[in-house]
Amino acid sequence: MKKTNRILIGFLLLIISAGVIVYSGCSKSKCGGNTCQNGATCSGDKCVCPTGYSGSSCETGWTDNLVGTYTCKRSGCSPVVADTTEWKSVITKSVTNSGYTVSISNFDNGNITEVATIDSAGNMKITPASVGSGISANGKFVNGVITMPFAVYSAGGPISSCTLTMTKL
Repeated sequence: MKKTNRILIGFLLLIISAGVIVYSGCSKSKCGGNTCQNGATCSGDKCVCPTGYSGSSCETGWTDNLVGTYTCKRSGCSPVVADTTEWKSVITKSVTNSGYTVSISNFDNGNITEVATIDSAGNMKITPASVGSGISANGKFVNGVITMPFAVYSAGGPISSCTLTMTKL
């Protein structure tokens, strides 16, 4: 009876050990223990992130930190703008590429939405939608604040320029 119990216990330990090995082997991906996300590929046990994503598993979009509501104010306008009212804008991930494109609602306290591209260093860029008219801007996101000099263009050239400061709430 004791010999049978020992054999049975030994067999159970063997099955449990095999199960642990198989389970742990399955839980690791083929990419150094990370499961690559957002269309990343695996190379040399590291996830290679597509444009717009970073992190060991490519889990973080460059835009993730920007999403939210901001208090906005313009300054240094030429020609001078007498209106110094603060307003709110909301930044959301763009539907076209949520990794490196955002939509900024109520841009310049107007009822317009601008699309900006972001790079891994927090640099932002708005390019006019059509040649010769729209908004052109280059800015930077640092510690919850976006500082973005911008110009408004029409077909005849620049109409005005200002610096927009957006502080995340």
